[in-house]
Amino acid sequence: MGAHRIGRAAAAIGTVALCAVAVVSGCSSSPAREATGTDPAAHPSSPSAPPAGFGDTALWSIPFLSQPKIVKDGFVGVVDSSDASGSHRVQVLDDTGTPRFGVDVPADRDKFAVTSTHNRELLITEDIDDPGSGAPATMTARDTRTGDLVWGPVSTAGCLTGSGLLIDADCSQTAKPAAVAAISATDGHRTDLTGAISESGGYAVTVDGDTARIVTADTGNTAWSTDTLTPPPAAIPGTARFVATAGNAVVVAWTIPTRPEPIQAVYRLSDAEIRWISGSRSPMVVTADSSSGATMITTADLTDDGIAVLFEQYGTRGFTADQFPGADRFALVGGVVYGASDSGVTAIDATSGRVTGTSPSAAPTAVTSNGVALAQSSDGYTAFKVIPHF
Repeated sequence: MGAHRIGRAAAAIGTVALCAVAVVSGCSSSPAREATGTDPAAHPSSPSAPPAGFGDTALWSIPFLSQPKIVKDGFVGVVDSSDASGSHRVQVLDDTGTPRFGVDVPADRDKFAVTSTHNRELLITEDIDDPGSGAPATMTARDTRTGDLVWGPVSTAGCLTGSGLLIDADCSQTAKPAAVAAISATDGHRTDLTGAISESGGYAVTVDGDTARIVTADTGNTAWSTDTLTPPPAAIPGTARFVATAGNAVVVAWTIPTRPEPIQAVYRLSDAEIRWISGSRSPMVVTADSSSGATMITTADLTDDGIAVLFEQYGTRGFTADQFPGADRFALVGGVVYGASDSGVTAIDATSGRVTGTSPSAAPTAVTSNGVALAQSSDGYTAFKVIPHF
């Protein structure tokens, strides 16, 4: 069975296209659009090959312009809007392909973020007060399930940049955007910061030389710093050096007296608890899995320490490179480790350690808790369903 396109119209998705696949109220040009239709299968399309561990039948497809993100039981991404010249739409849909709502934004202000506060998942989008001014002005938060306004518009004097809720005052008009503030998911107020490189779960990481400081975005207070960390066993106190951060993990290198290379430890972003210690002689690379909340640790020399998956709160699982034949590139998506070589991809479930499949196709971009994945295709993204493993 072929895949189905959502709202394909002149290579764009807009009001007419959404009306074709969803029952909407008048299809007006309001900033937030309701979309509660039941037929996402509007236009057939040739499916791409499924990722490892997913069924051959493509479910539906959508022409997202950039990499989509996961929301609860669904996805969000940017599509073209036919409503007005220079307009894009940040579109939320569930994992059956049915649109929930969309937010029309200027084409040069189409960055968005997904975050949670008080057990409520939010979509943060940008806008400008005067469409003719080209000046950044506001951000707005909406419930990802309903599209209901939670806060905003709030003046931010900048645009989203980098990872999480960080603000770039120049709106990426410079070669190297620099974050100058973090945004609170609670009400949208900004906290000015220097050297911020990422934000996750309400905690921003700021870096000054070898020192990292973790700041709460709501208050601007320092939660902890690499200068005050307790060293792991055998490490020399006071020698901590920030290495990297992603998701809920911060990597710190420590000097030890027995060799020139440091040991490396992974700390939980939210409370500085040690999650993993590695004796690898090459720097750690940490990647976050937004679908499962876990993080993956690899090193340049995979024979040193292999691969480790740190689950969202507690628990870890290690893998060795030879479990992924010939692989030299790794990804963690939906709680599955994908090891890629030039000849194909092997997928292993991070919890059970079971091989879930092999495929010539790349790892999926995002996977919902219902087992629906979006995989990049030639003209957007195509959805596939996971093959159950018992």
